Amino acid sequence: MKAKIVAVFYACIINMMTLSNVFAGEVLVYGLNAMPFCGVVDGKPVGIAVEILNEATNYGAPVFVFDMNVPWTRAQMQLQQPGNEMHAIIPFSRTTQREENFKWIGELIRTQYHIYSYGRPEPIKTMEEAQQLAVGVVRAHAIIPILERAGITNLDMAHDAEINALKLQAGRFDTIADSDFIALYNWKKIGQDTRELLVGPAIGEYTRVYIAASLNFPDEIAKRIADALEKMHSDGKMQEIINRWR
Repeated sequence: MKAKIVAVFYACIINMMTLSNVFAGEVLVYGLNAMPFCGVVDGKPVGIAVEILNEATNYGAPVFVFDMNVPWTRAQMQLQQPGNEMHAIIPFSRTTQREENFKWIGELIRTQYHIYSYGRPEPIKTMEEAQQLAVGVVRAHAIIPILERAGITNLDMAHDAEINALKLQAGRFDTIADSDFIALYNWKKIGQDTRELLVGPAIGEYTRVYIAASLNFPDEIAKRIADALEKMHSDGKMQEIINRWR
């Protein structure tokens, strides 16, 4: 009987801690270094997704705290760990492979993936042509299964998109595969003229980029975030933020 009472006591403590986090409404968000979506500049989290979520707090969403230091693959696993129910992740592409494993809280932006090249007489014209080349991608990127289904398997993995841009500029590989926002932003960041970055074929349809979480993320908090994002979309605030980063 005593052991049962102790077990019930500890269960109550755990429930109280979980409820405390929920009512506090503070969400820890893992972010990938994928500027201009999100990243760290001068020690501070910045980018389209960061600005959107910070502004969403003014529309009724909870406060967001950002952690950009967790490796991308580990961040996705961290969401699923017990005790991390109030954790989320950005910028997270909604794909068939991920659909059933995450809670898709709200859409932040839409982007298009392309094959980009540099220093060639003309752009890559087809996915079949890209099959013969080394392609730079960010490790654990949602684009990888799409490329592999298209027969593009000679993939050179990097920690982030800026490294890929530098390797492309240096001739370490032939092409990169990434979103329009990210490829152009990082090409400019390394001091290159975006007019020299050759745009090849589109990869798949437009990709919807979300703030996502584990299936155990509290529904009430998810709704507050989703409602805030919808209000921002309706009154033009979200587009205003996106336009500043183009």
